[in-house]
Amino acid sequence: MQPCHSSPIQRCMKTMTCKELGGPCDQKLSAGSWDEMVQTMVTHVMSNHPETAEAMKKMHEQDPKKWGRETKPKWDAAPEA
Repeated sequence: MQPCHSSPIQRCMKTMTCKELGGPCDQKLSAGSWDEMVQTMVTHVMSNHPETAEAMKKMHEQDPKKWGRETKPKWDAAPEA
């Protein structure tokens, strides 16, 4: 079987929990790219954790790249499914 990244047709997915991404719950979130995961996480947090969304908004206002700096290495290390 070929690795996901060697085939342009096959799309690799990674799955991480809300908690692994800095949120409060164990809901599994899946995405095919870092940018897609960011959008998935934002949607999940805004819909399910308004208090966390507010804290993330404040963090973003203070340092817009902090969450990405802290979280993208976890994404990079997550196994492809």
